[in-house]
Amino acid sequence: MSCLDATFTLTPRSPLYYNSVHNQALLFCYGADFTWWGQTNLSSLYASDRFYFDAIFAADPNLDYTQWANRKKARFLFPFIDLGDYGAAHKQLALIFGFDVLYSSVDGRVLVYSDAGLLQDQKLVYGDNQFLLEIESLDLPLYLYFIHAGGYWLFRGISGYVV
Repeated sequence: MSCLDATFTLTPRSPLYYNSVHNQALLFCYGADFTWWGQTNLSSLYASDRFYFDAIFAADPNLDYTQWANRKKARFLFPFIDLGDYGAAHKQLALIFGFDVLYSSVDGRVLVYSDAGLLQDQKLVYGDNQFLLEIESLDLPLYLYFIHAGGYWLFRGISGYVV
């Protein structure tokens, strides 16, 4: 059995993949949290290459985050992906979002939006460490918004696989 190599992987310390104008991916973070204790202080998060999202600052899951006025008030991750060099009409993208939930008693929650609307309302469960998002076409650059909508969790990275 063989494994498929990731086309790109974006992490907090390595937020850029670039081969050409139409073969690139970037990760932007709008509002990660830091505390003074243990694994969520700045030096620990930098060493472990993660972003922390605290439940106290979770966004309202009932708002429409396609609207910039709502999105700018939320903490979110924004990957920009342009893989047009892959022959977009015949390819798909599988995105693996990596995370760690801090407490078994409190689930996390991420709302995945594009500019067209909500793509996925994802529950993050203690013990799991990733979820899959499938993109059917790579015709145009992809703007995604991963809105922090609940729980205490750490973002580890996102990997994309062109298939």
